[in-house]
Amino acid sequence: MMINTFVDAFLVKNAYNTNQFIYALQRLPLVGKLISNKLYGKNILKVISVIVAVFVQLVKVFGYKLLYIFCFITLPLGLFNNTSSDLIMHIYLFLALIGCFTNTEIFNPTKDKYYNIVLLKMDAKKLAIVNFLYFLITTWLGQLVALILLTNIMWYDALLLVNMLVFLKVIAISIYIFRIKKTNEVINENKPKSWFVYIGLILIGLIFSYVVPYFGFVIPYYVFYLLVFVGLILFLVNIKNIFSFDGYQRLYKRLLINDNFVLNTSESNALQKNTLKQITLDVNITSNKEGYAYFHELFVKRHRKILGDSAKMTTIFIIFVFVIFLFLTLINDGIRVGVNNFILLFLPYLLFIMYFINTGKSITNAMFMNCDHSMLTYRFYRNPKVILSLFKERLKTIIIINLIPTLVLAFSLCILLLVSGGTDNVINYLIILMAVLSMSIFFSVHYLVLYYLLQPYSIGMQMKSATYNVITIITYWACYYIAQIRVSSFIFGLIMILFAIVYTIISLILVYFHAPKTFRLR
Repeated sequence: MMINTFVDAFLVKNAYNTNQFIYALQRLPLVGKLISNKLYGKNILKVISVIVAVFVQLVKVFGYKLLYIFCFITLPLGLFNNTSSDLIMHIYLFLALIGCFTNTEIFNPTKDKYYNIVLLKMDAKKLAIVNFLYFLITTWLGQLVALILLTNIMWYDALLLVNMLVFLKVIAISIYIFRIKKTNEVINENKPKSWFVYIGLILIGLIFSYVVPYFGFVIPYYVFYLLVFVGLILFLVNIKNIFSFDGYQRLYKRLLINDNFVLNTSESNALQKNTLKQITLDVNITSNKEGYAYFHELFVKRHRKILGDSAKMTTIFIIFVFVIFLFLTLINDGIRVGVNNFILLFLPYLLFIMYFINTGKSITNAMFMNCDHSMLTYRFYRNPKVILSLFKERLKTIIIINLIPTLVLAFSLCILLLVSGGTDNVINYLIILMAVLSMSIFFSVHYLVLYYLLQPYSIGMQMKSATYNVITIITYWACYYIAQIRVSSFIFGLIMILFAIVYTIISLILVYFHAPKTFRLR
């Protein structure tokens, strides 16, 4: 029975989430010592965890969908000064086309699939179909409610859109299954074959969603009825392909491999071997520096692809967004005023944006996986002088890597401010530039200091530090709430610059005195 498969999968996921939660509690300072292993067997905790799991699912079904519709439809409508049903449906259609191929559920390798299919030997076909049906139902329901609550379209138009979304997702999965049958190529939605093509197609979809309507081209209302009718026909034709496909077991056997996520030491080693493809092994690479500065520079040069790719992609994205806003600012008075007000009054939002584009966390992860994981087994590598020497070199590297997208963002803001009407106080340009640089330096220092003071990874390269996770969550929410503050860019910029200086000094002092004791293998 499909329902039994769903219940079993839910209970398995709930069980390991509960165990992970208890394990995390036991790793908290002070409090952890009070948590006994007997807690794992308490039935009351299992009941509570089920209640929490149901609540989390409700948040995912409705909360995430409300946020999605608000960010991608409700907010952008302000740029058009238009809330017509035609425009909303036009934007939703092209966002749905992007999502149907990038968010599939079936081709997303997750831990719960690994536990259920690989370890517990559940029927892969039943589990895949059950998960996909649940995914469709929750997506349909969540987005229907979000569209009705956050847009002014009629309920029947909202129903039309979410039905079209379901049709598109089924058609997309059927296309993927056809591709698998023909090429025997496994599809992983998290690892596209070509990131350039993947991002390019997303950008094209966003252009059709937001840029094309700006020039007056919006798909007429009546066309959506035709699209839904055609989609329904294709849905009925293709839905059987999902239920009749017999290759789910083979698919997940190849999809749920070590390279896609880290579960234990042996799999971590496989993941580490996979990263060798991105490491430059040219023996001619050298350095003019000495000591551990020499050691670090060799590491950076040989791992430049791993360390710098994220910053490069972020830079390209910033340039793309800048060009669009520059164009819109030059041709539209309303957008010109909005851009000018945003830069001068909403600079705190940039702190929240910088939280996402800073690569400090991913760089420290690469440093552990490709260097410290092995080197920390040697006593000399844990010597205070060695730790502090490498910390200094690594901090300079992370700051420099993050400066690439940061400088592009800072100068983009200054140019947009200039073309949107400028400011009476010329110092604002310097403050904005310095504030953005300060944010970047803050996050660079923040993640490297956390890495050295908490060293959150185990020898199996799993995230084991609950304290580290708690601090990163606090960091996220702090940035989120600061983004809500309404203060002039001049004042916030000065505060941010001073805060970054003070935080950096305090962090370096903490590393100097404590890192030799805390930077070790778990």
